[in-house]
Amino acid sequence: METILNVVGITGVGLLLFGFYRVNSGRWGNKSFWYEFDNLLGAVCIIVYQLYYHAYVTVVANAIWGGIALWGLLMFFRRLHHRSRKAH
Repeated sequence: METILNVVGITGVGLLLFGFYRVNSGRWGNKSFWYEFDNLLGAVCIIVYQLYYHAYVTVVANAIWGGIALWGLLMFFRRLHHRSRKAH
């Protein structure tokens, strides 16, 4: 079980760093679906890992990170919906 959780934690960190790299290299916008999705999924993976090790202080930080990413995804879909309504 510990090995699986280590993979989950490393995957979460990888997703956050991958998204950060893609935005800074200009391949993704900071409001793109994939950037927000990477942040949300990465935060969830890290939270699972941290809960197992009872690292509650950092769980709070990553819960906030994930909440901001979720809000960003909701805003992405809101903008997408608004654009599609304008097109009609």
